[in-house]
Amino acid sequence: MLRIASAVSVRLCPGAAESVAYAAEELTRCLANAGIHVSAPGDFQEDSVCILLTDQTPGLTDGAFRRTVSAARVLLESSEGCGIVYGVYDFLEDLGFRFLAPDCETVPTAPLTLPEGVIEEAPAFHAREVFWRAAMDGAFAVRLRLNSSRSTITPRQGGKMMFYNFSHSFNTLVPVERWYDTHPEYFSMKNNVRLREKTQLCLSNPDVLRLCIQGVRTWIRENPECRIFSVSMNDWYNACECPLCRKVDEEEGSQAGSIIRFVNAIADDIAKDYPQVMIHTFAYLYCRRPPRHVRPRSNVIVRLCSIECCFSHPIGSCRHERGGINVQDGSAGSFSEVLPEDRTFTDDLEDWSSICENLYIWDYTTNYANYLLPFPNLHVLKDNLLLFRKYGVKGVFEQGNFSHGQCSALGQLKTYMLGKLLWDPDQDADEMIEDFVNGYYGPASVPMMQYVYLWQKVSGIHHAGIYDMPDAAYLAESGLRWARMLLLQAASLAKGTPYAERIEREALSIRYALLARESPDTPGHAQAVDDFMADVRRLGITELFERKELEASGERLRTSRYAKDRRSVPSIRYPI
Repeated sequence: MLRIASAVSVRLCPGAAESVAYAAEELTRCLANAGIHVSAPGDFQEDSVCILLTDQTPGLTDGAFRRTVSAARVLLESSEGCGIVYGVYDFLEDLGFRFLAPDCETVPTAPLTLPEGVIEEAPAFHAREVFWRAAMDGAFAVRLRLNSSRSTITPRQGGKMMFYNFSHSFNTLVPVERWYDTHPEYFSMKNNVRLREKTQLCLSNPDVLRLCIQGVRTWIRENPECRIFSVSMNDWYNACECPLCRKVDEEEGSQAGSIIRFVNAIADDIAKDYPQVMIHTFAYLYCRRPPRHVRPRSNVIVRLCSIECCFSHPIGSCRHERGGINVQDGSAGSFSEVLPEDRTFTDDLEDWSSICENLYIWDYTTNYANYLLPFPNLHVLKDNLLLFRKYGVKGVFEQGNFSHGQCSALGQLKTYMLGKLLWDPDQDADEMIEDFVNGYYGPASVPMMQYVYLWQKVSGIHHAGIYDMPDAAYLAESGLRWARMLLLQAASLAKGTPYAERIEREALSIRYALLARESPDTPGHAQAVDDFMADVRRLGITELFERKELEASGERLRTSRYAKDRRSVPSIRYPI
């Protein structure tokens, strides 16, 4: 048994990368917080444990690490910098440390112990991205062993996926504002009319292919550090139905046919000069179904998107989906059961996995129409990731509340769980929840644990989608009032402690749901909304609805039952 009582000596292999030094600094910082002294070189103490870090072990790739523990020595090995960073955090977690949020770490009490033996770990998914704002902080992201392209992870912290533009790039490559007036044939045809508004590209047009190849080559020259470039549809429907595009899609049995043929042509051209570059595209909305014949090239990434799915039940066991997705309005149609003869998301996942070497997923983990609404999906996160792994998915993007500010609706817990499960979806989700709630809510952990599991119970018979409104069936008045009571208990227990503000921020979720369900002419409603909005601002919430201006959103809460009338709420833009 390894026993760390008072001192350790941390040593790095000669010529180690910067990231190994970062890992050593983090190891030193955390052990010092537990009262363990880290000896300087040459200052070896008799009872000191030696910890050796190396990034020069061949055969350990893609973030993998190996840990060998004996009674007086720990060897942490990797073959690249990120692996040793992940290995240090894994070692610390096995000693009892927890990295729950950017502002919350739990520290065990010395002496720290660990069984002797050898373990080796590698991530379940090559690309691991949690698109919640907290996980975009590089220091926290690597503690969760993420390599998120949209994060601030630095090379010194182990590096990240180098993705240039990530999504929805048709209009960037062939801007409708520049080309439509002189070349309407570059854009989608619907009902014999070339669309200017909410258009896609005409993928059978050779000039469109030429422009896109030129654009991608320019991106590559200007961003030599990047390895993945996205050539992907705009964020709506309206695929081109001109005779040539329609012919391809009819042959392929899917509007993904013209997209994959088009992207393959770009990938073939790029591979001549940039064999290391990957071209990324979507299987999303109208092109979710895989084509019959064409296969994505080996340098093409296809990212399958689960936007239509129910998120209160595991994707693999629920046949309910919704159509009519309108991302700009934050709305969708009602759920309906997919008939036995029709295709579910899981059917498409299985078939894409059989034809695509590089299958990625874009998954959804919050309510985008109402960021503060409870979204009962904690209990399905593990099952969904196990499903993705089963079908050989290589990368997963877990989109959440990415607004520039704080979050409610158990967002910090979801961020923590998603990071952990992306590394290893076999981990015990209930144990994760218990660790998080005990550490993040401290003296209020008992009612907060009841609050967490309340949402698992109420969601059991209802479907949940990412554009649900406050009248969704799983948001029954009785459940909301029970949730409010639990939060009041938690607030009382945490009063006067650093945990109190976290509970107050979570309570915004229930306050929002109850206020939105009230009629605007309810006595005291306007004042209650004013008080709520003052607390929203004080507690750092910056958006109620995805990319919508905060004050106008609050006005909709005041004047529109269920906050449904949003026509006058301005959209906002900001750098991710």
